[in-house]
Amino acid sequence: MNILCSIRCKIWACGSVALLIYLTATLATTWVNNETKVSIIHVQRIDLPLFSQGVLVNSLFVSQSEQYENGLLTGEQGEIDHANMLHHQIAPLLDELVRLVNTNHHDLSSRILSLRDDYNNYFVMASQYYMEAVQKDDIFASRNEIHQLGKLQAGLSADFKQVAGSLQEMTNEDLEKNNQRIDFYTRFLSIVFLLFLIVAVVVINWLANKEIIAPLGKIKRMIADFGRGSAIEKPQGSANGDEIQELANSFWQMTCELQRITVSRDYVDNIINNMSDSLIILNPDLTIQTANQATLRLLNFPREELEGSSFRNIFSHHEKAVIDSLVHGFLEGKGVANFEAYYTGYDEQSVPVLFSASTLYFPDGTLQGISCMARDISELKEQRDNLEFLANFDKLTGLPNRNLFLDRLAVTVNEARRYGHLFALFYLDLDNFKFLNDTYGHGAGDLALQEVAIRLQETVRDSDTVSRIGGDEFAILLNRVQDTGEATIVAAKILDIMGKPFLIQGNQSILGISIGICLFSPEITSVDDLIKNADMAMYAAKAQGRNRFVFSFLDQV
Repeated sequence: MNILCSIRCKIWACGSVALLIYLTATLATTWVNNETKVSIIHVQRIDLPLFSQGVLVNSLFVSQSEQYENGLLTGEQGEIDHANMLHHQIAPLLDELVRLVNTNHHDLSSRILSLRDDYNNYFVMASQYYMEAVQKDDIFASRNEIHQLGKLQAGLSADFKQVAGSLQEMTNEDLEKNNQRIDFYTRFLSIVFLLFLIVAVVVINWLANKEIIAPLGKIKRMIADFGRGSAIEKPQGSANGDEIQELANSFWQMTCELQRITVSRDYVDNIINNMSDSLIILNPDLTIQTANQATLRLLNFPREELEGSSFRNIFSHHEKAVIDSLVHGFLEGKGVANFEAYYTGYDEQSVPVLFSASTLYFPDGTLQGISCMARDISELKEQRDNLEFLANFDKLTGLPNRNLFLDRLAVTVNEARRYGHLFALFYLDLDNFKFLNDTYGHGAGDLALQEVAIRLQETVRDSDTVSRIGGDEFAILLNRVQDTGEATIVAAKILDIMGKPFLIQGNQSILGISIGICLFSPEITSVDDLIKNADMAMYAAKAQGRNRFVFSFLDQV
């Protein structure tokens, strides 16, 4: 028994071959993904926490040292108390660093262990001597002890920076190794998929050509012969043929019926040539029977090339699915009214049109053809597109404006609450922009804002959103981050790229940028709260000296 007795069976056979190849390729992909996942988990669980804690403990030590010095200079005992309180954050972080390096990086163990011991000894002395110096009327009475503490503090500061640098270097090395491993796996998968694709294409092409394409080619020749007025022979085939054989038989019977009917071509031509809009009459096989002068002007096609060609050829290639749906509807006798589509002219230029079509029948109910009418709406569409752009995008930079950004932010918040995703909101404000505007003029300021927009877009992914909120304020929506570490990396990239000089009217100028960062958390109940926290963090960055980034206090809880 022939198992390929119908088109359904033939399609299933082709699909089965493709599915088998797909399953094989999926197994290879699964193996590669597992290998990659192991490497990424190591970086995520070990290297990034080490790096993050190294940076944090160095920052806390710097803050503690500054508060000790401020307390000594001002005589404020509260500053000394605040500095002592930071010990409760620094000491646990150093203990955690010791634990992590003992487990995973023994080469750093002795350095961090020594740093922890040196810091604890320093703190014991500092908490005592600084407090005594503040409480005494004469701070110079303890100058020897303070001088000794200063030396210890300078040494520890250098050690903290060196350890933080070593942790960063270690993280960068592991990331580079992972990148190299991923590159290798990518090339491996490309080769595997290419081989599988070649095998699938060859097998499916052979099967489809033998069982589907060749029989359909015979029907196509029958249609061409009918269009030229040639006699059509009755198709040969078995009585138990598939649907293609049945289609050939039906088409032959239809041509026999159509040959008994005549149509006045002059009558149709008179109707078409008096239409003001584009009018095309299709044959039952969806080839173009005739077109009026408005169509020839719209598409810039010679009549001899347009008439007799396929109806699909005048539509944009990007609308294949839409045209397939229209064709299917035509064959079922359905019309369409005021449908926006795109014609493709002789020069391959797309023309937006308002398309309508209706089916024409002979008195006996046989399909005579299809009448297609179209009106050029290029100017109307251009006006509509301009209005939509002005409503959602900043005219100067081309970035999403505040309205579009708030809409995307609301959608992201809803998705984060529903699926538990984490994302970060950056609120950015240019430093020294007013000075640049006042010095070089607003025209130069506009050029600087355009360059800022380009640089910011270079630091984020395509899935993220960079927006100009207004003036010299920008916002970035960083989708699906793992933790503050990812946001920190992006913020560092922004500071680095913004630190490069701007060429303004032949002069190089430096524009800093202050960044406030707020990570989404359950404590944030609305979009306004999220923006408010990021804005407050941005002002904190300005207060701390500008050209830096600061996380909102919720991110440090």
